[in-house]
Amino acid sequence: MIGIPELMVLSSEVILASYPILIKSVQTNLWTQIVSRMGIYGLVAFFALLAQPSQLAAVSPTYLGGAGLLNLLHVSTSYKAFKDLPAGNAMAIFYMYPVWNLLGAWLLLGETVPMDSLPWIGLAMAGMLAIAHPDTGTLLEAKNPFALLCALLSGLTETCIYFFFKILGSEEGTFKGMFELYGGSFLWILAAMAGGSFLPAGSPVELPAIDKTPKVWMYMVLFNVFVGFTGYFMRLSAIPLVSTLIYSALTLTGIVAAYGFGYLFEGEKPSWMAAGGALAIIVANGVLLGKK
Repeated sequence: MIGIPELMVLSSEVILASYPILIKSVQTNLWTQIVSRMGIYGLVAFFALLAQPSQLAAVSPTYLGGAGLLNLLHVSTSYKAFKDLPAGNAMAIFYMYPVWNLLGAWLLLGETVPMDSLPWIGLAMAGMLAIAHPDTGTLLEAKNPFALLCALLSGLTETCIYFFFKILGSEEGTFKGMFELYGGSFLWILAAMAGGSFLPAGSPVELPAIDKTPKVWMYMVLFNVFVGFTGYFMRLSAIPLVSTLIYSALTLTGIVAAYGFGYLFEGEKPSWMAAGGALAIIVANGVLLGKK
C-alpha cells in the first residue's frame, strides 16, 4: 500500500528526473550551475527557517561545515564520474547506493530486510543494470581509476546524505538540514572564491568565472526554486518516514522517469533492454509496496 511519504518519494523522483533536462537547456558553465544551486537552495531554506526561530537558532556550525563539505564532495565526484566514464558504467556504480543504504541501516539502525523481499530488491537492481547497460568489459578496468573512485564516492556520499536526514531529520526538520547541507556548501564556495581572489594571475589553481548574464540567472532561479528545491525537499522530508528498504527501491524509479523525459523532450528512444529494465523496477516496487 502506498501512503503519503511513499508518494512523496515517487513524486520527488519524477520531479528530479526532469531537473537535468531543464538545467541542460540553460547555456552556461558548470561552475555557475553549482554556485547557483548551492546558493539558491541555501537561501530558500534560510528564509523558510525565519518562520521557525527555534530551528534557526539550533543550526549547528559543525553540521554546517561538515554537511556542506560532504555535499560538495558528492556533487563534484558525481560530475567527474559522469564526465569521464561511459554513462552506463557511471550509472551502474553510482546506483549501487541503495545497497549501501541497506547495509548502513543494518549497521547503524538495526534494520533488517525480510528474506522474501530480497528477490524483489534483486529484480529492481537488475532492472537498473539493464537500463544503465554498462560496458561490462570496461566497467571495473583501471583505465581511469580516479573516475572509478569518483563514481564509487558519489554513491557512498549519497548514502551519507541519506543517513544525515534519516537520523536527524525527524527531530530537527528538513529546512534546517537543507540549510546546513546546501548553505554549508555555499559558504565553502564563498571561502574558496575569497581565497582565490588572492592568487596571482595565471596561477595553476584558478576558479572558473561565474556567468553574470541576467537571462541565465532568471532561468537558474526559476528551475532551482520551483523544480530542484521542491523535489529535494519532498525527497528529504520523506526519508525519516519511510523504511530504508522502500525508500531505496523507490529511488530507482528516477531512472525510469529520466528515460520517459528523455523520450518526451529529446526524442531518445529506449532500447528493448532498457524498457524491460524499467518494467522490472516498476514490478519490484509494486510488490514491495504491497508487502508494506
